[in-house]
Amino acid sequence: MKLCDMNPHLRFASQITYKAEDNPVKVTDCRIFYTGSGSADIFIENQHYSLSRGSLFYCCGGSQYNIKAPEGFSPLCLNFDLTQQHNAQLLPFSPVSTAKGIPDIAVHFDPVEDSPFLNSHFYLQDGSCIYPYIEKILAEFSGNGAFFREICSSKLKELLIELHRVQKSTTPSTVEFIIKYMEDHYEKDLNNKELAALAGYHEYHLNRLFLAGTGTNLHNYLLKVRLNHASYLILNTDIPLKEIPEKVGFHNYPHFSSYFKQQFGFSPAQYRRHLKDNI
Repeated sequence: MKLCDMNPHLRFASQITYKAEDNPVKVTDCRIFYTGSGSADIFIENQHYSLSRGSLFYCCGGSQYNIKAPEGFSPLCLNFDLTQQHNAQLLPFSPVSTAKGIPDIAVHFDPVEDSPFLNSHFYLQDGSCIYPYIEKILAEFSGNGAFFREICSSKLKELLIELHRVQKSTTPSTVEFIIKYMEDHYEKDLNNKELAALAGYHEYHLNRLFLAGTGTNLHNYLLKVRLNHASYLILNTDIPLKEIPEKVGFHNYPHFSSYFKQQFGFSPAQYRRHLKDNI
């Protein structure tokens, strides 16, 4: 599933008061906690996050976490699926305790190809930019008006897209460096091993960083950079089409033409003929 295909199903939207010394659980659907007041600590995948006023935490269906809030905290909570596959289930699913082992429960989750952070968890120390989206969802959900679930679904999708943009804006500097290098040297014969050496990482690790930071891998990102530059040359110059692949890092025209059509829906010749001077 891609982000554009997402059609969330919201089951629960409300502010709750929560207090627990130790509560390891596994959840069926996705969760967002926006801390309104109080504080808590959440432990997930060997990582620890402090939840305090204004912080935001997201996790996907199937996640296992442990919230410790001995003094109590009051988060705004959203419980949802990313699809409508189980929209007949209107009541929220309660987390299942893992204190005595990992329970075998049905998980409602479909991975998202182009926004990989949605397939795990995400934390913002300052989630105030997301609060207006949550506020609108809470108002709509509690109002219970005509088609309120459909409206909540659309607003929730807006929220998740905004989270995607925020996540991309916090891309690690290593990924930013490699992106800049690609933009400056796209015409050269680059490969993953060389790019990883520039960053000081093994190519497998750099590829994972790239996937988390951009939603795609090194190869596909470089391909996109090259094709975007090719489209500029096709529309803004009179360079013969046969000469363009070499100028953007491709070794032969058929290979270039095939990828170009996948990206833009036209062959290079059709792209120039139909779009040049007609945009």
